[in-house]
Amino acid sequence: MSNKYITAYYVDAQDGRPASEAKLRHGPRLPSPQIQVSAVDRRLVPALIIGTMPASEPLTPGMTLIDKAEHDNLLAGVDAWRVELEIAANEKRRADMVLSRFQARAVLRRYGYREAIEQIMSDPETDALAVDAWNDASEFRRASPMLGAIAVALGITDEDLDAMFEEAAGIEV
Repeated sequence: MSNKYITAYYVDAQDGRPASEAKLRHGPRLPSPQIQVSAVDRRLVPALIIGTMPASEPLTPGMTLIDKAEHDNLLAGVDAWRVELEIAANEKRRADMVLSRFQARAVLRRYGYREAIEQIMSDPETDALAVDAWNDASEFRRASPMLGAIAVALGITDEDLDAMFEEAAGIEV
């Protein structure tokens, strides 16, 4: 059985009108039970359903026949958007991560990085501002460029640094 590629809009659950024609007053439903949804592009209003359905099924109002290349292109756009959302969410989460001086140093000791950082800070080539921050800061922010540079120098991934911050946040004096 072959499939055709389609885009569609949700339809009103009671009267069947596509969301592209009128607001859904009774909740959404798929325009056909035969649609296999590949993705829903919620960047658009109304949301656009991207999918496939058996070639033998008729198109209903609000559905458009597309080719495989357009289907794949639409999916790639939704996937790229999801990645952007994940990156933005991670950046916001990281911007909110703050540790006390004690928490930061405790977790670095736990993971065996404390001595390596002390060596970096004692190197005359290390930026004086970074040394001052290490020695005098009362808190450490996950989004700090200095912290990012130290992590790179020590081979600590973003994911590992996130995990260390989350663990350290639970350390109490």
